[in-house]
Amino acid sequence: MSRLTQRETWGAWQVQGIAWEDLRKGKVLTEEMGQCLYGCLCKLKDYEDTGLSPDQLSRWWYELEDMIGHVCDDLCYHRREAKVQEELDEYCADCSVSACMTRLLGLTEK
Repeated sequence: MSRLTQRETWGAWQVQGIAWEDLRKGKVLTEEMGQCLYGCLCKLKDYEDTGLSPDQLSRWWYELEDMIGHVCDDLCYHRREAKVQEELDEYCADCSVSACMTRLLGLTEK
């Protein structure tokens, strides 16, 4: 899922494609801006429907990452005789656990 917000290098953020100045009183809301804002509200609704707070979601994310790491270690690393990291990484390239981790943890930008 792509982000709906963007952060400038100096730290300011905005809705992707809509400058803050365009949201001031008296400005005309275009159809494109309305669709973008509706998309943001839909995503916010979906997030709120999870019932998780931002803190709960962050903790869940780190627990998931840790759990996947343990599963990968148990299934791949500890069952191999390879001791060189490059050899272990080769096993991970084709591992279904690694593919699952990439898919799950790649859902969001950190």
